[in-house]
Parts: sequence; C-alpha cells; structure tokens
Amino acid sequence: MRKLKKGFAVALAMAMTVSMVAGCGDKGKDVTGNLNKATQTDATEDSTEADLTIDEYIAKYAEGVTLGEYKGIEYEYAPAEVTEDDVQKKVDDFVESCATYNEDKTSAAKSGDTVNIDFVGTVDGVEFDGGNTNGSGYDVTLGSKSLIDTFEDQIVGHKAGDTFDVNVTFPDGYGNDMDGKAAVFKTTLNYIKIPVEAEYNDALVAANTSYKTTAEYEESIRSELKASNEATALTSAQNVVMTNVINKATIEDIPAEEVSSLADEIITQLKSQASNYGIDYATFIQYYYGYEDEDSFKEYVNQICQESVKEKKVVCAVAKAENITIDSDDETAYIKKLAEENDATEDSVKEQYSSQDLMYYTLADKVMTFLLDNGKKTETTTEAATEATSSEEETTTEAITEAN
Repeated sequence: MRKLKKGFAVALAMAMTVSMVAGCGDKGKDVTGNLNKATQTDATEDSTEADLTIDEYIAKYAEGVTLGEYKGIEYEYAPAEVTEDDVQKKVDDFVESCATYNEDKTSAAKSGDTVNIDFVGTVDGVEFDGGNTNGSGYDVTLGSKSLIDTFEDQIVGHKAGDTFDVNVTFPDGYGNDMDGKAAVFKTTLNYIKIPVEAEYNDALVAANTSYKTTAEYEESIRSELKASNEATALTSAQNVVMTNVINKATIEDIPAEEVSSLADEIITQLKSQASNYGIDYATFIQYYYGYEDEDSFKEYVNQICQESVKEKKVVCAVAKAENITIDSDDETAYIKKLAEENDATEDSVKEQYSSQDLMYYTLADKVMTFLLDNGKKTETTTEAATEATSSEEETTTEAITEAN
C-alpha cells in the first residue's frame, strides 16, 4: 500500500559492498579505496582456503601480480572544519526528535496534518499481505504523497472515529503482483497529531542523553563531527592511494570462479532482501539501482566483484613485497576496531564475517597503513576539503541510486 521509499537505498547498497575498501560509514564509497571499515555480506567460507596460513594466503593471491609504483603516492588529508552551523543542525535534529504531540479528536483532517490511521486492504474482497495495520496505527502526513494513488486525499475532511472506504489503484511497477489492481482500504482515522515542540535546555538534554547540560552535549557533538570528518578525509586518502596502486599494477589472472561465486552470493542476498520487503526482484533492482533487466545488473555486480578480487591480489602483492604479515594480536585489535566503528560487539563481528575475511581485512588494514605512511601527504584548504567531500558524497549517492 505504501510507496517504495529510497530511504532503503543505503542499507541495500551495503549489501552490494563486496570489498574491504568500500567502507560502511554513512555513505558508500568507491570500490577501490577505503580500508577503514567493512560491510561485506555474510561470507561463505571455502574449507580449503579456511585452512591457509596468512603466509600461504598472501602467496596465493599475490601470484600473477606485478606491482608498479606503490610508494610515494600523493594524497590529501584535510578534514573539513566543524562549523557552528553543523553543530546547530545536530541540535535541531535532537530537539525535533524529542518533540511530543497531542491527539486532536475533534477537528476535521486537512492537507498538511499528520494523522494516525488504521486500515485493512482488500482486492476483489480478499485481504492481501501487507495491507493491514492490525490496529497498530500508521502515521501519515496528508499531502506528502507517501501513500499510493489518492489515498491521502480521501482522508481529508474526516474526523477521529470515522471509518470509511479508500479506493485506490496500485501503480505499475509496484511489484508483489499488485500492479494495476484496484483495492479498497477500510480506513479508520484515530486522531490528528498536534506537535508540541520541545524546549532545548539542560533538563531536556539530561533527560534524553548521557550529558547534563547543553554545553556538554554540544561539545560532544563537536567531538563526534570532528571524528566523522577525520574518517571521511582518511577514506578519501585511502581511495586515492589504493586506486593508484591497483591501476599501476599488472594482474595476469583474476580467478573467474571466485568472482562468479561472490557475485552469486550478493545477488542471492539482494533477492532475499527484495522478498523481505515484499517487492519482486526486477522492481527492486530497477528502483534502487536503475537497471531494467537482471542480466545487465548481474554484469554490474560481477564487475564490482572483479574489482574486489583485483584489490585483494594487489594488497597481498604489496604484503609479499614488503614482508607484511599479521598475527592473532593484530586480528584481535582489528576486530575490536571494527566493532567500535560499527557500534557492534566483537562477537557479532566474528559471527558476521568468516575467519578468512577477518584475516584478509586485518592484513589489508595493515597494508593500507603502510601505503599511507610511505605516501606523500599534501595539505589543502579546509574549504577545498569541504567541497571535495561534498562532491564525493554527491557522486556516491548517484552511483547508488542510478544506473551506470
């Protein structure tokens, strides 16, 4: 009954991330670069590779790789400055999240009102999956066009306690075998929500955060934004360096079977997500990735997976050339860092990733640190850094939601 929302795009893009360098912060990243975080899908571990020692693993993937120049690569690291406007936006979001509301049960609903409704949807008199709120209530702002067809328009004028039929037609491309079907939603208007804005003060902060005063809270915002900007700048630097190293290398053999297996795993996960959202797979990939047919999309996924394997081979080639290896302490430290960066527990990280992946990610993190330490860091202005970050974010968003 609800329109598809592209708000899911970020989560879905994460499922597409098959490379350690793609990152899992607030934004997706280019397929070659960020060795700071990981959002790999649940791994299926090959029993043979799982038995490889780190040295055997490095030797296996470094085979057939001739490195070009990988030291002395120039990169910029210039975290954007945290402005008072940045802090104020976070404060405004916080205050908005603390807003309460009163229930208006006497006025007639009008466009712009946020109302709470319940409904039961039927097609040809038969109830269908996902069309019943089961009395839990659903908030919608009238005029937002978040519901299909003229659903919201037909709520206008009703008062709390009114039960009425809403007649709509599902749009083409809606999916779940509902395209073009006429439906009737028996709808009850529970109340109109009248927002009560929260007052920003020490009491509000103390009641809703771990801080006691607005000053403490705002300082915590500055610290978090500073850390976020530094992470973004690091990601950008890593992208530049790793992309350069890969482009300068000659890779004789990219194992097609590994690429295909990884691509199949990603597509299986995406099909599962589509099913969970009640959307057919064709509609899913068209809406979120802009691909009109499954074959073209599979080629796209295969390309990403191929870049992931190329990166792995180059990382291992650098490790071999520089005698970089890891031990259990390195891996433990990396798992701890990964958990902290993703607000997760160390046990959940171990459950999500195979031991082989964690071994590689730890190695890749160490190799990336080596490449940055042996690169040439250049300075840039804060203004230029901010503009570069904005440009990168816009490009990433387009890549997630539009077809290449």
